[in-house]
Amino acid sequence: MFEFVKHLFKLQFLLIVIAIFTGVYYNEIINWAVHKYADPASESIAIKFQNPEEPALSERLFTRDDLAQFNGENDAPLYLAIIGTVFDVTKGAKHYGPGCAYNFFVGRDASVSFINGQFEKFDEDEADDVVTLRPNDLISLENWQQFYRREYVYKGKLIGRFYDKNGEPTSYNHKYMMLLEQAKAAKAQAEQLREVYPDCNIEWSVERGSHVWCTTTSGGKQREWVGYPRQLFEIGANNFRCACVQDKDLDTTEVMLKEYENCAPHAHECYYKVD
Repeated sequence: MFEFVKHLFKLQFLLIVIAIFTGVYYNEIINWAVHKYADPASESIAIKFQNPEEPALSERLFTRDDLAQFNGENDAPLYLAIIGTVFDVTKGAKHYGPGCAYNFFVGRDASVSFINGQFEKFDEDEADDVVTLRPNDLISLENWQQFYRREYVYKGKLIGRFYDKNGEPTSYNHKYMMLLEQAKAAKAQAEQLREVYPDCNIEWSVERGSHVWCTTTSGGKQREWVGYPRQLFEIGANNFRCACVQDKDLDTTEVMLKEYENCAPHAHECYYKVD
């Protein structure tokens, strides 16, 4: 029995030594590979062996002058910024290269121009001042930013309106994010309203003016009821939209509804002319 225990102890000790040795040897191989190949031209090798719990490679902070150099001239890469984030769009050179359609965006943050399409009367200091944009425009601008995140390589942040010299969000950035969240909330609310008050069918002719009418499929919403055309005014909207309203909702206080002039209250269609 004693001999059996002694051999068992030796076997256990041998397994521990092997485990320690192989663990050290494996780490030595990994460290050798990272240090041998992780030069600036092959960062992907370093990333491959990087511990997933360690932070990613540091991002670059750009000044305006830094970013302006990435304009495609003299074989320079093509970078652009949107909402203070910088992307490498070199692979899209046929669109962003010198003389191409979107070259205007290269080497700067021209976020506002993604919305208003203004390329000629251009104020560099106001080009990324987005907080005066309409709510839906803020959402569209974020969609543009997400497009670049999907299609191109993220390079870093632009020091200025959205990020400070340490790469931290500025108070302006916080204001922009607050407005964006408000815009998303308003859009979600509007979509919910369209479930209850779907859009009318609309057409226009010179002879009869505007024609609005409701069916069981108007507004792209299949339902069992038809509804009556009403002018529906939403908070923050500049104008009304034509909505189909059920009998039970004609006196609602949830939204502001107005009957069309010269149209019977329970008519399923109305005609009107705008001066």
